[in-house]
Amino acid sequence: MNEALSIEENPIKPFYNKYKIHLSVAAAVLVVGVSAFAHYKNERVKGELVKAISEYQEGLVVIGGEMKYTAIDCSGIITTDCEIEAIKFSLMGQEQLSIGALRLGDVEEFAKFKAFGKGENVDASIDIEADNVVLPKPLIAQLISQNVSNAFQQDTLEKLNSLNFALKGEVEGTQTNMKHVEIEQFRIDNAIMPFEFSMSARDVSNGSPDAMILEHFALVLENRAISDVTYASVKNFADTLPQEDKALFLKEFSLTPIDMNDKDKAAVSINTAIAKRFESDLPNTQGIVEKDLIRAMIQMLKGKADEITLSGKNQKDMTIIQIQNALQQSIAMSDEEARKFMDDKFKIEVETD
Repeated sequence: MNEALSIEENPIKPFYNKYKIHLSVAAAVLVVGVSAFAHYKNERVKGELVKAISEYQEGLVVIGGEMKYTAIDCSGIITTDCEIEAIKFSLMGQEQLSIGALRLGDVEEFAKFKAFGKGENVDASIDIEADNVVLPKPLIAQLISQNVSNAFQQDTLEKLNSLNFALKGEVEGTQTNMKHVEIEQFRIDNAIMPFEFSMSARDVSNGSPDAMILEHFALVLENRAISDVTYASVKNFADTLPQEDKALFLKEFSLTPIDMNDKDKAAVSINTAIAKRFESDLPNTQGIVEKDLIRAMIQMLKGKADEITLSGKNQKDMTIIQIQNALQQSIAMSDEEARKFMDDKFKIEVETD
């Protein structure tokens, strides 16, 4: 019986083996073909990108600028991503900006934005990541001076010396009338407080900006080194005072000049004192959103939260001006009434983690 089965199976094996061989050859040809096509496509995109950058470089020379980079690498099967390494911008021989690595996702999509700039209708996406972005110190100093005291600008400058940046989104429409705008991710990663923003909006028109419909948004703030900044602020200012005034100033934070030698302990006292000041301001604060944000910041300063999320969702396709008017109306209400009033219009929440 076994011998008979063996005789019957033998004729099948050669056919099966041939079938396997043919399948393997077909797969190998397919892989080689796809790889060759991808390589050709990526090299073509790379060539177009190099050409575009070259034209941009020529334009910079006219105004005394210069852009340099070390290498460009493009890869991908379906879409082509390109990475430009070690970019440096300079003006009149002085370096202004450097980027360790700039990644452009699906580079062919960027070509669509040329038409967008000409006022034509487009449906395009954008995907950019930049690592180790070093901004001009004068620019950072200008930004900081508008938001923080001069006492700790230098310390903050050092912490913001290098950033990481990411932007992913989609645009549909024309430059003057965008049917839909989606920011999937706008993130600036830094050493003090990284933040990430996302949103979706439609009917964004230059002619009637108040008619824009903001569908939803989210802003996430992360505490990475706020204590370093608050400590530096108090210490640098205290160091400018005479000894007797220094002791009196630090007393407001329940600290002595000797306590300032223990940075971690001093930072806790400083943040606690700042949190108490925020708490005392709460009764005089108008607007439920503002109050919730202050409460969240108090939690962060006390070390009870590392992240704050502010989010909003449109419940009735309200325009941006209608949302603003509703928020203005809610100011005169109690917290409970304001939340109830806004929840079925444009629901806004503040959460801590």
